Amino acid sequence: MASSSPDQRRLLVLIGSGPGIGVATASLFASKGFSVALLSRDDERQQEDAAKVRSSVTAGEVTVKVESFPVDARDHVALRTALEAVHASLGPPEVVVYNAARVGFSQFGEFTPDELLDDFKVNGVGIYTASVWAMPYLVELASSSSSQEEEREENGRRRHPSFLLSGSGINYSPLPPIFSLSMQKAAQSNLLKTLEQMFGPQGVHIARLDINGFVREDDEVMAPARCAEQHWRLSQQDRDSWEHVVDVGMMDALIAAMKAQGFMLTSSQYPECYHKRGREAPGPFSYAMASDVAYMTPTP
Repeated sequence: MASSSPDQRRLLVLIGSGPGIGVATASLFASKGFSVALLSRDDERQQEDAAKVRSSVTAGEVTVKVESFPVDARDHVALRTALEAVHASLGPPEVVVYNAARVGFSQFGEFTPDELLDDFKVNGVGIYTASVWAMPYLVELASSSSSQEEEREENGRRRHPSFLLSGSGINYSPLPPIFSLSMQKAAQSNLLKTLEQMFGPQGVHIARLDINGFVREDDEVMAPARCAEQHWRLSQQDRDSWEHVVDVGMMDALIAAMKAQGFMLTSSQYPECYHKRGREAPGPFSYAMASDVAYMTPTP
């Protein structure tokens, strides 16, 4: 149940922390005075991530706390338990970012039903579990404003209850080499539209950041810091200026790049090994598995 007296601390709950977008987003929020709860399944790396996030906190900002909560987002029972632990330790959220995913190759006909279900546990059941937990707190925060038309202000700062997703344009323009993730992103987009219809009128901002490209530190458009800035911008929008979908990178450019490198493949061209988790794909891209977020990056 939602707390009857929400914690004064502003809190970001980031599900699927990891190198790249996760750490960049958490660090930016922490630098703005938010406490941060990091959730991912790699406890050792998560401690390193938490240390990086803490380093971004403004000196003397004693109210900012950064805590990590190891959990595998595929396990909905464990995820709910971890989220309850977040609330017990840090209070209710103001912003939730669902960033967990398995981003990797999946070959149609070779990718097994069990693998498909495993992906859905992270991308479908996981985000559903997170939203069921978060919505009562976010609705309460929204409804506690003095006017139904304005977000609550505390200590001179507006509150903006938000539920955000690291999504992708593959939800409407699927890519055959990653058909499983394309399916999952479509399901997530559908759920967000449901949440928007149910909780938008109650003052909760529901939005999706479509990351349409390969996230790289040296890419001005697709850098993790740019994605983080867009998450922050979405989270700070007043109700009369809400955006529900924002793009980082363009799907047309991504599709053209993949075609140029031979990645928009027919079944006869598609090596069977591509769908094997943790393997390096031949050619210009490599598949690297992170903890909760795997990502494809151009091979130097």
